[in-house]
Amino acid sequence: KYYLYNFPQQSAVPLSVELIARLLKAFPGVLKGVKDSSGNFENGRAYVENFAKDGFEVYAGDDTLLRPLLQLGSAGCITAAANVNSPIAARVYANWNNDAGASAHETLSATRKAIVSAPAPIPALKALMARHTGDAAWNNMRPPHLQLTGEQQARLFSVFDACGVQLA
Repeated sequence: KYYLYNFPQQSAVPLSVELIARLLKAFPGVLKGVKDSSGNFENGRAYVENFAKDGFEVYAGDDTLLRPLLQLGSAGCITAAANVNSPIAARVYANWNNDAGASAHETLSATRKAIVSAPAPIPALKALMARHTGDAAWNNMRPPHLQLTGEQQARLFSVFDACGVQLA
């Protein structure tokens, strides 16, 4: 089984509902789902509404969309931020239909916003892990990523710490 990945900023061919429908018809039983990194709720909603009822899995690529899409029938999320906020995402997933899920989703969204407030999410995640573990090797980057400056790290840490999240 294969998963599609919709990342319109880097994709020459956006994965429209029509395209996915054509692929599912042309290759029955081959495609299992899609990760939608468009960051657009309407796009994720269209995928869920058109395909989830038939077992096609729709995953949000943006933590802020996890609960709203779960409420429509999505399968979950696949995000870079899950490297530091997966316990919170798990609480949202387990409680998508109650107040505990709503509260966890607020925290999850805040962590996502903190991470993407940095110039790039991968260096931000690595900086958070370096601080958390005390291991500066986390700050080693491979191109095209660049290590955050001291000022960028301070700003990231301030915004992330305001979320009240302790890394595991």
